[in-house]
Amino acid sequence: MDQRAQGALLLAVGGVAVRLGLSGAALDYIKPSYVPLLVVSGVVIGVLGVLVLARAIRALEDPDGDHHEHHADDHGHGHDHSSAPRVAWMLAAPLFAVLLVAPPPLGSFAANRQSGVVQQRTSVWPPLPDAVNGVVSLPLGEYAGRALYDPDLSLAGATVQLTGFVSEVLPDGFVLTRFALSCCAADGTAINVHVRSDQPAPPVDQWVEVTGTWENRDDHVIGELTTDPPLLAAESLRPVPQPDEPYET
Repeated sequence: MDQRAQGALLLAVGGVAVRLGLSGAALDYIKPSYVPLLVVSGVVIGVLGVLVLARAIRALEDPDGDHHEHHADDHGHGHDHSSAPRVAWMLAAPLFAVLLVAPPPLGSFAANRQSGVVQQRTSVWPPLPDAVNGVVSLPLGEYAGRALYDPDLSLAGATVQLTGFVSEVLPDGFVLTRFALSCCAADGTAINVHVRSDQPAPPVDQWVEVTGTWENRDDHVIGELTTDPPLLAAESLRPVPQPDEPYET
């Protein structure tokens, strides 16, 4: 790969990074706090691409330089490198495919391939946030932590509202899921809540807003590690669009 191809590829990579960051599409793959770094990195890579391309063009225009459009071999035959930029753009095609047909954020397929202990994030929970119209809105991660590990039973008697997507339909309801990221989608961890509901379960991967009350599992001792998700007895649920920030942090 000559310098023109290298420069074109760098420019393409930088452009895609900036486009994903500025459009908000990057939030499907990384934490919001990393978006500025992505944009800055894209700008730097793009500038490097421009510099490499400029250097290659200057070398081609210099008849006395070391780089020529046609190089003669020992037998007097020339090699045409004019196709190098076209090769570079072909290599960059997968990058542009990400812009045109961007893969969705992590969903039910990824969630159903994870298993393990529901992690305890803290042993001391502050009071619940103030209720709005009698309802406390909580992230799934906080609800799961309080429901399984809070010895003070802060959720008892509270009406809470959770938002996530349906990852599995169950006989008595469905699993409500949202992913938490440490860095990017590659390290996403699924947070699950078993929603019990008399209403028909929404389709898999549909985002829903669920209002209900906490119930403890009959076989779970508060504070003990478990692989089973917490329960929520649903009072109402409604489909909602996917949030602009689909992941919890």
